[in-house]
Amino acid sequence: MEAHNSQPTVSLQYVDPQVDELLKHSIRTQLESLLKAKLTTGQRQLLLKKSFVDAMTLVLSNTQVEHLQLVNTFEAMYDQAVQSMALAQLSQEQLTRQYVSASGLIMSPHNCKHTIKDVYRIKGYARGIDLAIQSKLKHSPSITILYPACGPFAPLLLPLLSYYKDSNTFTSQQINVILVDVHPGAILSLQQLIKDLQLDDFILRIEAADATEYEPAESIDLLVLEAMQHGFTKEGQLSIAKHLVKFLNIDGWMIPQNVSVRGMMVIGETEFNQQWKEVEYSHSLNTNTSAQQDRVELGEILNINKSTLLNMQELELQDGVKVIPASKIKLPTGVKDMGERILAIYAHIDTFADEGVEQYDSGVTHPRPDMTFYIDAKPRDVEHTHFVASSGDMVQFYYQLSGLPGFVPVKL
Repeated sequence: MEAHNSQPTVSLQYVDPQVDELLKHSIRTQLESLLKAKLTTGQRQLLLKKSFVDAMTLVLSNTQVEHLQLVNTFEAMYDQAVQSMALAQLSQEQLTRQYVSASGLIMSPHNCKHTIKDVYRIKGYARGIDLAIQSKLKHSPSITILYPACGPFAPLLLPLLSYYKDSNTFTSQQINVILVDVHPGAILSLQQLIKDLQLDDFILRIEAADATEYEPAESIDLLVLEAMQHGFTKEGQLSIAKHLVKFLNIDGWMIPQNVSVRGMMVIGETEFNQQWKEVEYSHSLNTNTSAQQDRVELGEILNINKSTLLNMQELELQDGVKVIPASKIKLPTGVKDMGERILAIYAHIDTFADEGVEQYDSGVTHPRPDMTFYIDAKPRDVEHTHFVASSGDMVQFYYQLSGLPGFVPVKL
């Protein structure tokens, strides 16, 4: 892939379909048809806004919406957002640079652009955020929302703001948004997308900053955050939340309101393969009853909400690595095939009220197998990364904050 060095004008008919890897074959096909149609900037922006509003109209509906309809609508939103991203003229480095910071993985705009089509993650967040905004604005003329690590599309909020503007639900006098991201490519993409959506009046400012160090001048009513991967690993959700929660108003809310990270011992073939053979897609509603009954639940490993974050104690080890003490768990006894099981860690996300994201609804809640955790079994070649324990042992879990975050079990 070569960097795109040409300078497209504001009108889409001059955009090169070979702009970069953003334009995969499906999007390239769509762009080529748009090129033939000679769309003006205004026409392109209208399609973009419509795709965002259409997605939120389905998400906020209280009637049952078919899975395929949701998927197709979100694909349309993604296709339109990517065209906007292409016009932001990101360099090769701005598009693809990905690295590990002190608090976790910083994903490239190229890799995290797909978040906007993660249907049930966005649905669980958007419905929760909508309820929280409605609740706040019943008691206050305006609110300030902080959305750190928002990525190139700020997908948990920009579609919702588009819907509000289109339907006149709330105005820019009522909602003030601060968007924060450390990646230069994400900032450029955000600026272009907000301009194309004509949402500038809702945006207080866009900050290019590390979310674990950023200090807003305003007190915050809602902190919206989703910077996690499955198994609660790699990204800096906890470090960011722990730092920014103290800038919330005393009655301010964090979205998600609660994240429960849990562990279970499973037979990998049953959990990750057999239970999905007869269903169209993986989702919490499609889990298999017998597969669920075959699990051996370990319980909650870590609980993250406003209260636990404010009271969380860090331990700093000799090499500067920071960890958070999590739960102590007694390993179950009497499980005959425990030695054949693997640890899987998953998150249950309560965004707000009764809205949330459950196991298998999204990549972020998909159970993550840990192949280094052994109970009643020993690996053929023991590595320093392996954890070996026996049924009935007491295990203290720690959560590593530095580098690539994740859980570290220690036998007591």
